[in-house]
Amino acid sequence: MDPSCPSFPQALPMQLQPGLPGLELPILDLERVGSEDRAALVAACRDLGMFRLVKHGVPGELCGRLLELGQQLLGRNPFDLKKEQAGYFWGTAALQSLRVKDVNWLEGLHLDLVPGMASQVADGDGWIRIRALMAEYGNHMARIARKLFDALAAELGLDGQQTASYLAERHGLLRLYRYPPCPSSDSCLGMEPHTDSSVLSIILAQDHVGGLQVLRDGAWYDVAPAPGELLVNLADMLQAISGGLYQSVRHRVLASRPTTERLSLCYFAFPQDDAVIKAPNGMSSIYRPFSQREFREQVKADIKATGYKVGLSRFYATTSR
Repeated sequence: MDPSCPSFPQALPMQLQPGLPGLELPILDLERVGSEDRAALVAACRDLGMFRLVKHGVPGELCGRLLELGQQLLGRNPFDLKKEQAGYFWGTAALQSLRVKDVNWLEGLHLDLVPGMASQVADGDGWIRIRALMAEYGNHMARIARKLFDALAAELGLDGQQTASYLAERHGLLRLYRYPPCPSSDSCLGMEPHTDSSVLSIILAQDHVGGLQVLRDGAWYDVAPAPGELLVNLADMLQAISGGLYQSVRHRVLASRPTTERLSLCYFAFPQDDAVIKAPNGMSSIYRPFSQREFREQVKADIKATGYKVGLSRFYATTSR
């Protein structure tokens, strides 16, 4: 076994049906989402809940440096060294102290973004440099998330207070994921099927390695890598904000073949903890009002009790608790 691989507590190879090809995702231009492309943005949110984003303004050099350094640090260092690093995780990116039924075939680095975080560090070891690069990348993600959300907020008719509190973009979090080569001829589940708990998730995947799949009409479809483009996932909070009109996309990741590793960056934008999530006035909703803090605590309780996130169905308006 590669000494850089975490000592996963169980063997995860399994027979997984290959994803179906041919899923065409909408391609949106960030420069036009507030005007010409707003109808296309709304259609993508109502349909699948995922789209590609071009003309996003994130420097390709920054993306390349991040993925290259991430590959060096996560893929070339012994596990015993990595596990001592702040923000390092393996198996499950969040809720490390809780029991989960399936341990994912992945590892990574987690960074909580805060306003004014220093992004330029010339000296220091690789772990210091990569956190600085992640902070710089996070500034771009915050800009993109705000522009996308403002366009959707205008379409939904959110008021100023809701538009501000439903997306705390500069307090988001960023994760660098590495999916080690799967040690079996069978597939490894890199990340279990799930929806994200954020408002929006913005993904940069390694250009030439696939593995991301989305669920549509009961079948899993491959999402082909697209160099230079970002993938945007709608997540649970935006589905609730829209009253169920927009879709939080269910997705998973298959780990790579025995000779290939996969890297990706994912930014997650959340509401303010105390913001009351509800549909705009005049719009019906299948969910009762709740806060981001309440949702997070319910997810923790469900994972502790069952090993799984239950999610938005806990917050149906007609559900007694």
